[in-house]
Amino acid sequence: MRRRAFLGGGAAAVVGLAGGPALLDRRGERQVRELDASAVPGAAGGRLGQQRLIWSVSTAEPLAALTFDDGPDPELTPRILEVMAEYGVQATFNVMGWNALQHPDLVRAVVAAGHELGNHTWTHQDLAFQSALETRRQLERGRAAIEQTAGVQPRFFRPPRGNLTGSAIASAAELGYDVLLWSVTRGGAGVGAPASVADHLVRTVAPGDVVALHDGIGRGTFHPRGAGAHELRARRLVEVQALPAALERMLGRGLRLVTVSALLAAGEQHPAQTVTNTRRQPR
Repeated sequence: MRRRAFLGGGAAAVVGLAGGPALLDRRGERQVRELDASAVPGAAGGRLGQQRLIWSVSTAEPLAALTFDDGPDPELTPRILEVMAEYGVQATFNVMGWNALQHPDLVRAVVAAGHELGNHTWTHQDLAFQSALETRRQLERGRAAIEQTAGVQPRFFRPPRGNLTGSAIASAAELGYDVLLWSVTRGGAGVGAPASVADHLVRTVAPGDVVALHDGIGRGTFHPRGAGAHELRARRLVEVQALPAALERMLGRGLRLVTVSALLAAGEQHPAQTVTNTRRQPR
């Protein structure tokens, strides 16, 4: 279901990260829990700045952003890079730090192809179950791995499973990250079929959307022989197989697919009166 939200002074669909108690769970629902910024390691007097929480972007241009989480992965990432190069499309890859150190050549290949990197934590722990200190370590170690392998500083933090806590929000703000969520997923539960995933993306993605896809299997990386990891890999392979048809048809509709930074820049140059959000779907 799509929701329309009227914004009074910004192009992105955002919530300020400093000074408010509201949290969001993976369904985008508000939770009420106190956020004490001074408890975050490294926060100077509790002053965390004013970063953004981004689902989608209001823009007059026919732009949408593709994002890929959990990689790099030696089976999935090269195939995605090949498809993206074929269609001249750029995206934002939210990298898991542990994977970056295991596959540094793939991280550098993503950057060399003109794509953007985001921080998807060190080992994809669900931050809803981590302490403030461990949350901070997850973000810091993820950032260090990306900087070590790619030589760039990521702009965005994508929380695993979309789960945010007060500690995660405060740590992201103190580290200077915009928190990147999404407005569209690949759709449907289970493994699915490439044709249905492509149909869903073509039918659903509209200007300003941030699309959440994957080039890895998250925590399944550490238990690759488990049933959950096998199902995740099958699901990810369906996304990869759906990508050529989805890109061709979306581009044929006149959409241009860009990095999140490029989408934000377009929104800032051409702000519209409304922004369309999609309630985030299970991943």
